[in-house]
Amino acid sequence: MVTKAIAGSVRAATAFIVATLLIYSLIVGSLVYRGFNDATDRAEGAATAAAQAVKINTGWIVEVAAQALRRMDSALGRDARPNDRSTLNSVRDALEGLPISAKAYIVAADGQTLYSTDPNLMDIDIRDREYFSAPAAGEQFFTSSILISRLDGSRIFTFSRRLERGGVFTGVAIISFDAALLKDLLESLDLGSGSTISILRSDGQLVARYPPAEGPLDLSQYTLFTELLPHADFGVYTGVSPLDGVQRVVSYQTVPGTDLVALASVGTAETLGRFWRRVWTFLVVVVPTILALVACAIWIIRLLQNDVRRHEQLEAALATNTMLFREIHHRVKNNMQSMQSLVRMQKLPDDVKTDIQLRFSAMSTVHEHMYNRDSYAALDAPDFIASITEKLLLAYGSCAKLTLDIDPLSISHERATPLALLINEVVTNALKYADLDRPEATISVSLKHLTQDVAKLVIADNGPGFDTASSHSGMGTKIIRGMVMQLDGSHTYTFENGTAFSAEVHLGLVPENCKRCSARTLP
Repeated sequence: MVTKAIAGSVRAATAFIVATLLIYSLIVGSLVYRGFNDATDRAEGAATAAAQAVKINTGWIVEVAAQALRRMDSALGRDARPNDRSTLNSVRDALEGLPISAKAYIVAADGQTLYSTDPNLMDIDIRDREYFSAPAAGEQFFTSSILISRLDGSRIFTFSRRLERGGVFTGVAIISFDAALLKDLLESLDLGSGSTISILRSDGQLVARYPPAEGPLDLSQYTLFTELLPHADFGVYTGVSPLDGVQRVVSYQTVPGTDLVALASVGTAETLGRFWRRVWTFLVVVVPTILALVACAIWIIRLLQNDVRRHEQLEAALATNTMLFREIHHRVKNNMQSMQSLVRMQKLPDDVKTDIQLRFSAMSTVHEHMYNRDSYAALDAPDFIASITEKLLLAYGSCAKLTLDIDPLSISHERATPLALLINEVVTNALKYADLDRPEATISVSLKHLTQDVAKLVIADNGPGFDTASSHSGMGTKIIRGMVMQLDGSHTYTFENGTAFSAEVHLGLVPENCKRCSARTLP
């Protein structure tokens, strides 16, 4: 039973440890998953807010550029004459409110530059440029894609306006902006490294970007234009940039009243990098703790398994010893019976034979009780005394009524044989000399606990009694005195309505339960 309990404890401990690790892993996984989602949500929120800022700034640039172009158109008057100082001043005034990097150009229909605020102006034919050819073809207002300046090689984008006089195309008014215009805006948004902001045309052409692009870029076949913009004017997605191959969280918003789209993207490497650094810091603490718990758990399980093995070995040894004790006591009991048989074969008086056989029987009962009940350390008093007294009544064929009143005491195996011989002698004397063949004859045996391992044995009958002075020399009396001495006790006889033998003896063990008693009456 102990081994099964320990084995059950091993299984329960193993199940508990596994369940604890699973729950711990689920909690850690849940925290990591939630943290990942929170980091993604923060990146999406930052990208959306930045795209809103880019949209507002883009709308402002378009609006002020359109107003400046209208003022430049008005400054030319009806006749566009070159090198007119007042007209040039009016063109410069038209740029008021625009970024200082803005440059204005008025180019005639034949490609001649009439006015410019660019100090590095060179005589370059721009009629092949889209920002000239589109207004020349009839568009009133045009936004170019990103360009490489033919003057200084910088990246620029332009807004241009068709100029007409009397319904006839006379030229183009142009305002150019350095693409680095977005740098200050990106720095003010503080999106972190790897982040970008961009302006695109609705046909997929890149207008401006920071960090800057190498040159013109057509994104018309990109997911944003093929799948997202046809269904929504704003949104957020995660994708790999076709420009630099970096994965980012991108937010886009169309700029009202224009054909432009404002974009802001946050690098997932930066955003999730911070998250994963926190995760690794957390795991540096958690993983050793888990490993320590696992090591402790394995150690505990091994201890329990060792206990199981030791208990199995002890139980096997106990079973072997029990078998050996059973065999020994069985052989002793058989030897006692053999001696009883030898006594019966001797030419002795019958009463002598009976006395000797009953004494052997009393000793044999001790060993029989031990191996039948596997009680080698102690014997149960009620069953043990009942076995002795019942055999005595059966041997003498007495019709006396036997009453037993025995407390549930444990008798040490060392005290069992003296107690058995003592009870055998006293009861035998009662059966032999108390005239118990009468119908009203009775004999009672009681064993009551007094203190610690001391009990009081009383054996009484309702016979005529006897003279104790004349019985001191008998064998039975000597055996009674000798057994009482072995039990470290004392005894007395009283003669009231019969004979009562009383002895206080040490049984060698503390009683298991003295509140209950065993009372039996045999006819």
